[in-house]
Amino acid sequence: MPFTRAACQVPCSNGRRPSRRCSTTCSTFAKVRNRSSFFRKARPFVPSQRSLGVTSCDPPVTRILRSTAVDRPTQVALSDLKGSLGWAELADLCERSVRAIDSLELSSSSRIAVVMRNSVDAALVFLMARYSGVELTALSYHLTPIELEYVFTDARVGAVFCDPTTVESVVVAATKVGITSVFLGDVATDTETLPQGVRSFRPWLNQFPSGPIDLMRRAAANLLYTSGTTGFPKGVLTPQNLSGSVDEYIAAYPEPRDAGPFLTVGPLYHAGPLGSLRRLTAGRPLIVMRHFDPVEALRAIEEHGVTGATFVPTHFLRLLQLDETERMKFDVSSLQFVDHTGSWCPPEVKRRMIEWFGPVLEERYGGTESGTICTIDSLEWLDHPGSVGRCSPRFTALVVDDDGNNLPRGSTGRLFFDDATGRGVVYQNDPEKTAAAHLRPGVFTLGDIGHVDDDGYVFITGRSADLIVSGGVNLYPAEIERVLLQVPGVADAAVVGAVDEEMGERAVAFIVPSVDDLSAAFVIDEAKKSLAGPKVPRDVRFIAELPRNPMGKIDRKQLKGRQR
Repeated sequence: MPFTRAACQVPCSNGRRPSRRCSTTCSTFAKVRNRSSFFRKARPFVPSQRSLGVTSCDPPVTRILRSTAVDRPTQVALSDLKGSLGWAELADLCERSVRAIDSLELSSSSRIAVVMRNSVDAALVFLMARYSGVELTALSYHLTPIELEYVFTDARVGAVFCDPTTVESVVVAATKVGITSVFLGDVATDTETLPQGVRSFRPWLNQFPSGPIDLMRRAAANLLYTSGTTGFPKGVLTPQNLSGSVDEYIAAYPEPRDAGPFLTVGPLYHAGPLGSLRRLTAGRPLIVMRHFDPVEALRAIEEHGVTGATFVPTHFLRLLQLDETERMKFDVSSLQFVDHTGSWCPPEVKRRMIEWFGPVLEERYGGTESGTICTIDSLEWLDHPGSVGRCSPRFTALVVDDDGNNLPRGSTGRLFFDDATGRGVVYQNDPEKTAAAHLRPGVFTLGDIGHVDDDGYVFITGRSADLIVSGGVNLYPAEIERVLLQVPGVADAAVVGAVDEEMGERAVAFIVPSVDDLSAAFVIDEAKKSLAGPKVPRDVRFIAELPRNPMGKIDRKQLKGRQR
């Protein structure tokens, strides 16, 4: 049925679907929320009385955590659908974690690194950094030892937290750069055999006392890494609205305690999923899926009465690829809010998701380096299909030509955003890249081409750089080419993006061979030794010569025409 602006989002006895602006006392919503027995019960835990103390001098975020622990000590706060923590146990561990971090005696310029797949322990490490005020860098678990070694040095990492799937690569890289504090989390038992020099995370944490402590002693921004055009990942200093000022976030985005569980399905090393932890610190239960599975995601929504979630368009595609009979087995009517980000969403995919989930989708456009710039909800999008929304009050969209001159509304050109705070974007240890991203101080670009309509809605029509976005992951051709050129038998190489129905885009490698028997399989296997999984091109094509312009630059447009 068609949706109207007065349409509601959860079926109720009145035949309406209550919107997010409806009263939270809605009886239907209460029934949906209360059906989740999983989030009303947790395994017994007897907390330290001191860990539940609430003092007036605590920062707001700490007060919320402790008061929630008092009100609902055994209710599940954090779950990965395999293990869970109740509110009291979470408060207890967070307080222990501050003393644990202090014991490492890290310098003020040092960071801790997290190289873990999604789990309760991974989320706990992120919370540990937040409450202790230590800066953190979240890294992809796909990174190779060579890439990790570079990042550990670039980010000045003093301690690393890993899991059984990443410990081998982490130990190799940590040993080379002299990091001695390596902790292994998400292990089956505390007695599991550990590699030399590695400590088990939970037993280490539990040896420290709990109890009230001066948490959040300073606001610490995260350092996240994106793929770098020079061949290695580039650090991005995240703005305060992403990670540092939790109390400001809570003031701007209040989380009612009866809002229901929130589900995040993407890797926590991405800014969007990582941001979902703020909901937990605001007193809202959080489910962190270990890995995305469309059926398991739908089952979690139904069984636990999930009311909010965050996805990327690739997740939508995989959900829609399920047979309709399979999809309709699950009740998703509890959903009140579903945000999506990471990459451009095909209009037909978004339209089908709105028809299925209801008008609960909200798109966020921005970048790791900027945070959210534009937002658009479902009903706005149906009126302005293809738009990524209007800018938040902090930003103003500008469209300029190649010389930096402003273009009139409706004209297509380079998209820049004027940041009212004057901050713009900052790249770690790369002043040249930081400068290149700015038209003038505080006015920056994410490298997109687009236009702004008369109503202020922003539309993205292309990318000014050669960036390939595959399943929400940024792939830079120069980084991949650097590795391909080191493969024996490769004389020249170029990488371009191709449209991919499932991932949005995929990397296609054009290779000029120097030997007759070079195979695509060999090139791919060699690339895997130095590139993280998502960066390895699965489509390798051989060519006699790469097209170049008179200046020697690769003609990527011509190559894109050849890959059709």
